[in-house]
Amino acid sequence: MSAEHILIVEDDADVARLVRLHLEREGYRTSVNSTGAGLLPQIEAEQPNLVVLDLMLPAAPGLALLRQLRQDPRFAALPVIVLTALGGEADRIRGLDLGAADYISKPFSGRELAARVRARLRDRAAAPAPALAAGPLRLDLARRSASWAGQPLDLSATEYRLLAFLMRHPGRALTRREILDGVWAPGHFITERAVDVYVRRLRAKIEPAGSPRCVTAVRQVGYRFDPPQADRS
Repeated sequence: MSAEHILIVEDDADVARLVRLHLEREGYRTSVNSTGAGLLPQIEAEQPNLVVLDLMLPAAPGLALLRQLRQDPRFAALPVIVLTALGGEADRIRGLDLGAADYISKPFSGRELAARVRARLRDRAAAPAPALAAGPLRLDLARRSASWAGQPLDLSATEYRLLAFLMRHPGRALTRREILDGVWAPGHFITERAVDVYVRRLRAKIEPAGSPRCVTAVRQVGYRFDPPQADRS
């Protein structure tokens, strides 16, 4: 019996029950989020192997939740299958462009859904461990760890997310608002100036003494990540 855990994000109780029925028949463990509220903390707590996501949810638009998942390094590689009544071509393209692993329109076949889940889990198992690398700096997204030239970096969860966000946009001047939106979940009462505090803390941990900076302040804008060279000490 499969030990994989599938999180179903669906506000229609009948649909959620039907999805659970089909997936549990295949041996998967399931849980349900019926509104979209608290999705990221729930994923952090439950560590599902795949998410089945409706797009029309009472607490938050499904596409906004998908975008948050893809921007968060903790969940960037988590497979998401969109299951929705929004089956138009534009909706499908937008969902796939935002990082959905698959897209199924309602009404749906339970057997097809189970087959798509199996396929996406196989894809994940066969894929190499996701990582971000820039010279000697490396983030292992699966293990949520950071290292410099093979030596572990002791980063807090927020510092890790901040570094991952910066590394995903090398050479680009990012505003404090862009950094705030990309690193902190909605509802966190963090000011734009607080970004400066977190950047200073991050710099102290990733920039060896006497070395050029990886994270450069851009006057009247915000910050830019400049990939370090491999031969830096």
